[in-house]
Amino acid sequence: MAFATLLVACSGDKEPPLTDATSLQCPDPGDLPFRLMSHGFQNAANQTLAATDSRIKDEASDSFGNADGAQANVYLVDNQAPDNSPIDYHGAKARTMPTQGVFSSPLPGENVSLWFYDPDQTSWQTIGRGQTGADGYYDLPDTGFVAPNGQPIYSMLEADGSCAAHYDYLMPSGSKFVVVDIDGTLTTSDAELIMQVTDETYVPMMMTAANTMAQAWAAKGYPIVYLTAREHVFDIETRIWLDLMQFPKGPVITSNGSGSTADVYKTMWLQRMISSFGWVPYAAYGNAVTDISAYANVSIPLDHTFIIGPEGGMGGTVAIPNDDYTQHIATFVDAQPDNN
Repeated sequence: MAFATLLVACSGDKEPPLTDATSLQCPDPGDLPFRLMSHGFQNAANQTLAATDSRIKDEASDSFGNADGAQANVYLVDNQAPDNSPIDYHGAKARTMPTQGVFSSPLPGENVSLWFYDPDQTSWQTIGRGQTGADGYYDLPDTGFVAPNGQPIYSMLEADGSCAAHYDYLMPSGSKFVVVDIDGTLTTSDAELIMQVTDETYVPMMMTAANTMAQAWAAKGYPIVYLTAREHVFDIETRIWLDLMQFPKGPVITSNGSGSTADVYKTMWLQRMISSFGWVPYAAYGNAVTDISAYANVSIPLDHTFIIGPEGGMGGTVAIPNDDYTQHIATFVDAQPDNN
């Protein structure tokens, strides 16, 4: 498709200066490197909500699969298989109070546009535009655009210039990857998320060298897939923390909250990756019985299934001792072949 390249023009004294940024820091990017097509809230009630409930609770889908085959995004319903439909950029614009991150109030009827920085053209491009529905969600399935793996497509709420980032990850059949749980596996316990959602300034504590472990795999060419039982409403907390702790980019798969147990939900997604995409899980990390069960359900080898915390070693898995990945990196990850 033809992309609308940013036209920089004089737009009045009230416009802030354009920056020269080639990326945005979501959810509050500050001054922008492009001009949005509208300003101010379309709905007066949304303006009041944003003023009283200042915590941003946006969601933005990651899409993944094969470039010329089956694809899915994280909102795929439980009884549906991935298919070759165009990538649908789906997400939500919402707000809540600073101490109530478990809740989310939608911003209906607001303009949303998608923006991408093209390094080859050294310019920002807008690739789609729409409005949020009554539930605060938007769908932009007909852009025809696919970003290079791990490069963000920014979903801009034009009302106030806040943002969330979508990502595309398309890899051929046969691609090896590493699957990683988050709560109690990368964070020190499930309680860390609760601390974060009740206090937006709280930074969850990390298992020792968890980010170094993920970085070591990524440096060898193994994509990281973050498969968490967290529901979509915690999308922004998850992304902020992963970015802050410098974890490698990778699909962040959150739950529809359909009521499936964590092992059933994780098994379903792993089966999609294996059966529909032809991807091959090379190693798996978790902390819970449900993780062990899900990884066993798709026949990930026990000697490549790593469990941290009290369940470490259960069912023949490999224990990560002392809540610390440092030794594991040196003795296992560093010894693995590069993934070419």
